[in-house]
Amino acid sequence: MAIALGTLSLAFQVVILFILILGLPLARGAGTKKNFIRHGYLTVFALVLHTILTFIIMVPTFTVGIVDINSLPILYQINVIAHAILGITAEVLGFVVVGLWFSKPLNNWGCMKARKIMLPLFIIWTISIVTGALIEIFGMP
Repeated sequence: MAIALGTLSLAFQVVILFILILGLPLARGAGTKKNFIRHGYLTVFALVLHTILTFIIMVPTFTVGIVDINSLPILYQINVIAHAILGITAEVLGFVVVGLWFSKPLNNWGCMKARKIMLPLFIIWTISIVTGALIEIFGMP
């Protein structure tokens, strides 16, 4: 059952990645107030989905599998730990970005305050997806 949940989680993470990518053009170019609001809502939706997956699938899987981590080869251990650290970092930064946007949702200023965080967050989260995919592909706990 854990493998099916991991595959489901990975599939949803890829969907969330596409949701975030869909929101990018809304904040670029002719960024109207309406487009910034749409960009913000897509980001909030992606964060909510990610948070649900984290607490329903990833945290329970990690807490059960952590006892087996010492029996894994060192590269697998590093990958699992990196995935956990990157995932937690992405989750926290996601809440920072959304929190800044919610401070002024009808104004693009909230989005502009978080702009410096967004690209690093996207990169961290994407690397977290890759490390999670490796966990799923190689059957790591």
